[in-house]
Amino acid sequence: MKIKNKVYIKLNKPHGYECSHAPTSHESVFSLFPPQLIKDGLQCAGRLDHDTTGLILLSNDGEFIHKIEHPKKGFAKTYIATLAEPLTEEMQKELLAGVQLRNEKRPCTALELKLTAENIAEITIKGGVYHQVKRMFAAVGNKVAALHRSRIGDYELGALKAGEWELFTLFCPIG
Repeated sequence: MKIKNKVYIKLNKPHGYECSHAPTSHESVFSLFPPQLIKDGLQCAGRLDHDTTGLILLSNDGEFIHKIEHPKKGFAKTYIATLAEPLTEEMQKELLAGVQLRNEKRPCTALELKLTAENIAEITIKGGVYHQVKRMFAAVGNKVAALHRSRIGDYELGALKAGEWELFTLFCPIG
């Protein structure tokens, strides 16, 4: 009997990669890893669009992946959005109050929102419905020109460059 070691990885996903073992239009993020990790069952915990960069967590631990992906677990995600137009005060108020997106049951709300330039916003959300950040900015009359995820819960991207990855260990307090 062979016991499979659990692996936990942070990846800075580059632009133009798909989070899929069977990509349709772009190269797979799994091409960035040694074949043995793929053979051992490496999977993405959530996804980013091919044109979105930043933090992806990967593992062969199904429980961990489920915990990260499940909306009720409440992992906040932080993104840096470069916008086509300056983000007005009115737009900021709407995002913090919550915007109703088409085909969604509940309004989507920015938990935190801060401007780092007139057209660059750091936004923290919960959930992760289809194209949520892009759709939220569109709902207030703006457009995302570039999107980068920097954090998932307590997991930060750190200094990893595009395409770089690193192993990490889970901290499990006793008691």
